[in-house]
Amino acid sequence: MGGSPFRNRRPVGDMQKIRATRLQQILTVLACAVILKVIAGVLLSYRGYLPPNFESVFLQGREDYFSGSYQWAFYSHIFSGPCSLFIGLILLNKNFRQRYPNKHRYLGRIQAASILLLVAPSGLWMAFHAETGVIAGLGFASLAIATGICVSFGWRSAVNGRFAEHRQWMWRCYLLLCSAVVLRIMGGLATVAAVEGEWAYQTASWTSWLLPLGVFELIQLRARNCNRRSL
Repeated sequence: MGGSPFRNRRPVGDMQKIRATRLQQILTVLACAVILKVIAGVLLSYRGYLPPNFESVFLQGREDYFSGSYQWAFYSHIFSGPCSLFIGLILLNKNFRQRYPNKHRYLGRIQAASILLLVAPSGLWMAFHAETGVIAGLGFASLAIATGICVSFGWRSAVNGRFAEHRQWMWRCYLLLCSAVVLRIMGGLATVAAVEGEWAYQTASWTSWLLPLGVFELIQLRARNCNRRSL
């Protein structure tokens, strides 16, 4: 009489893929929400920077050298950084890339130029005045150099038509840009946990970008190993 109760059931493998896709979508939405929240927070903090208020958290103790080249680097960084984070969200969106390839290329050029000419150089210059000394300064300087390298390789691979490689380099670049987001999350967790001391900031100056980058590389390695097994 009736059909089999098992007829409309999906295979276990398909269900697992569906759950994984849904989980990925949820995590993507949450990540975008956090990034946008941080961007909004940075924009709101401009009230303490225009004109510079040396009672604000970031500018405390910087009166002596907040002029000339450092001032140029600071304002370049706080304006170009949030813009790069926001543009990156658009560029990494698969639907946008497929529906508007010309706009993707145009925004990509703006993104690459902004990072190479503003974000990375200003971050490198500011690293020499890191709050807790040489260890943090080296962490932020390495971050700036790595960001510039990733966007340079990403640009070159796109020009040469190696688009899969291009996407990997630009993912690396965006994860490095998101170090600003991770750094604020780590700062909030440190405040909640009552963790104090220069060592916490020094540690965060490295882990805020090495940790996301390391997770990305592990995921890529696992994907390559799975592809080899399937051959």
